[in-house]
Amino acid sequence: MGRPFENRLIMGATAIATQPFIDEHNKRVDKGTARTSRNRTIGKIIAGTTVGCIVRSSIYKLIQKTTAEDISIDRWDNFLTPRGSSKVSPHLQKNMLRNYRTAVSTVIAMLVMIGTNILFDVPFTNKISNYLNKKDAKKKAAELERKTYNNPSYSTITNLENKFKDKFNISSGGVL
Repeated sequence: MGRPFENRLIMGATAIATQPFIDEHNKRVDKGTARTSRNRTIGKIIAGTTVGCIVRSSIYKLIQKTTAEDISIDRWDNFLTPRGSSKVSPHLQKNMLRNYRTAVSTVIAMLVMIGTNILFDVPFTNKISNYLNKKDAKKKAAELERKTYNNPSYSTITNLENKFKDKFNISSGGVL
C-alpha cells in the first residue's frame, strides 16, 4: 500500500466512484452544465490515473533496479543506494531500503508528472470528455426525438401549424 502505483490506483478508484456523482447532482448549475462537468471530471480522473500509474510504476521499477543492497563496489545497480545503509543493522536495512525506494520514487514521479500532465493528461482528458459530451448530445437528441414522435399533442399542433402556413402561403415566421 505504500508504493506510488497502488496509492494512485486507490485514489483514482475512489475519485471515479464519487466525484462524477457529485458533479452531476450539483444543484447550483443547470443539467447541461452538470453533465458537461461530470464528463470533464471523468476524463480528468481516467487520464490522470492512467498516466499517473504508468509513470509511477515505471519510476519505481527504475529505482528498484538502481538501489541494490550490495554497495561494496560502485555499479549501475547500486547508483542510488544510500551509502550510509551499510551502517544500519541488517534486520532494519530491508525496511529502510523499502521506505527509501518509495520516497525517492514518489518525489521523482511527482517531478516527471509536471511534464506528463501537460504532454499527456490534458490532450487525453480532452479526448475523453469530448467523446462523452458527443455521446450525451446524441442521447439527448434521440430522447427529444422519441418524445416528439410519441407525443400526439405535439404532432397535432405541428400539423395544424403547417396547414395554417400552407393555407395562407407563409414561408417563415414565428410559432403560432
